[in-house]
Amino acid sequence: MINIDISASNRRTPKTHRTRDTVSFRKTQSKKKSKKLLPKVFFAAFLFTTLFLFFENKHLFIHAVENLFTFGKSAVIYDTYSISFNDDVPEEFVNSMKSNLSKLVLEGKPRFEFDKKKADVVVGMQEEEGSKEVFSKDFIPVGHFYSLLTNISLDDLKSKNVYMLDSNMKGFLEQKFGLEITLIGEGKDALIEKLKERDENIALLSFEDLDPGVKIIPLDNKYYLDDKEGAIKFNFYSSVKPKDEFILSVIARNMGSASFEDASLTKLNMGGVVAIARNLAFKMEAVKDYTYPAKEIGDFLADADLTHFSNEVSFVPGCVPTRSMAFCSSPNYIESFKKSGVDIVELTGNHNNDYGTKYSASTIETFKELGWDYFGGGLNEEDAKKILYKEVNGTKLAFIGYNYYDSMQNNIGPLARNGISGANSYSESKLKEDIAEAKKNADIVITTFQFQECYSYPDGDVIYPICYQPLSIPDQRGTFKKAIDLGADIVVGTQAHQPQTYELYGDGVIFYGLGNLYFDQYIWIGTRQGLVLTHYFYEGKHIQTKVVPIYMDKDFVVRLATPEQGALLLKLLKEARD
Repeated sequence: MINIDISASNRRTPKTHRTRDTVSFRKTQSKKKSKKLLPKVFFAAFLFTTLFLFFENKHLFIHAVENLFTFGKSAVIYDTYSISFNDDVPEEFVNSMKSNLSKLVLEGKPRFEFDKKKADVVVGMQEEEGSKEVFSKDFIPVGHFYSLLTNISLDDLKSKNVYMLDSNMKGFLEQKFGLEITLIGEGKDALIEKLKERDENIALLSFEDLDPGVKIIPLDNKYYLDDKEGAIKFNFYSSVKPKDEFILSVIARNMGSASFEDASLTKLNMGGVVAIARNLAFKMEAVKDYTYPAKEIGDFLADADLTHFSNEVSFVPGCVPTRSMAFCSSPNYIESFKKSGVDIVELTGNHNNDYGTKYSASTIETFKELGWDYFGGGLNEEDAKKILYKEVNGTKLAFIGYNYYDSMQNNIGPLARNGISGANSYSESKLKEDIAEAKKNADIVITTFQFQECYSYPDGDVIYPICYQPLSIPDQRGTFKKAIDLGADIVVGTQAHQPQTYELYGDGVIFYGLGNLYFDQYIWIGTRQGLVLTHYFYEGKHIQTKVVPIYMDKDFVVRLATPEQGALLLKLLKEARD
């Protein structure tokens, strides 16, 4: 008998099995549909992203595309930026910017284009939230180096004869400030000669046109190289995206330097005779203040990259004040040096060996321990004749100093010799050799002389005009000018107890005498007056010297001269020059 099981064909599939099969079928169908939709979704996302990137930042989008299609190749990305100007921007500046920036072209592609309505860079004169400075233009008021003007206001300019070297912004300046401006097209030398004619002649110069032959006139008592507000300023602004800010530096770089970088400016203060002895020493001991003579002027002197003065008296332990002509200083008095911020001590004076070479040598060692430099004298003849080099903020200065007077008198006592400390001796051949050597190794050569003193001691406290002039015998003008002829840039007389005149000569400038800084000669007005020179150098060039009158009251405290005291001294020096 054959038994056949027919239950399998008649048995119904369980419900759970049917459900699983249905779900599986549906999932399979869904996956098939998803696979068909994926390309469309990816395409839509790509299209959306592409459009978003293009409209959000077209420069970045172009960079990305260029990088994609130049993969593996060297490519230079050089976008063209559009520039437009608001209505407040002077036409002269618009034309100047177009002229300068239109020159920037790479393989026929301009860096900048102009006059588009929706520009990448819109330039205006109003600073708005989020805007960046695109460029600034400073016009600095200057007179001739001999000018007696010490301050000017914008209102004062209207009554002056105003000159410029080029027409850039001339019309705008005339319109905005009510000025009448004359162009000097023959160059800077012609302008300097025009300024020399009268103190009423004023020029408006850019920073790059500054020259030792002109004198910056403080604007509303702000001296431009110490305070950039001391100029007529025009600022131009633009709002750009953060990634495009680099283009503002491209614009500024190709528009020329409007101002200066603080880090490249070198400031040197030079003072005159320091001899803390006699009556000044008595006063300091009485008040028990060893910074006494410097307490008013010290901070001013210290406000420089380098501060110099000529010290004529050595420090002697146990020194007590006397009224003799042999000078010593108590070591305590070095506090006045510190208060003055001294960095460089000149040693050309003829009193440093008054108490013996032992103390001039120990004084030099003290300076070295304090980290101060010295020149014009030394521990021995070789040390004394060394040229001092100082490099600050990109400018290298050379200092050379001589004791002319004792060398010419054959008075060897103050002079350095073999194994003996003292001042550096002078000879014309030595001067020639030293300046030639210094010029090979420095940007600027500064030469100082302990020349013969003019005896400015009349009966009574009266002005003694002859000692504001250079000496005729020996020939002070001839000696100082020789240093310029040999290549010195700045020549300074540090022997004078009464200040002497100054002048431009050749390619340099000469100051025949600075007068006293710290000394006790209070009886005569000429020896109470003095000068501090503030020299400014930029990228290896001498661009300005500010002549600062100082005054010692009869209490021996040195101060910046009052306007009246300063005006009198500058007038006397001008008369001595003429």
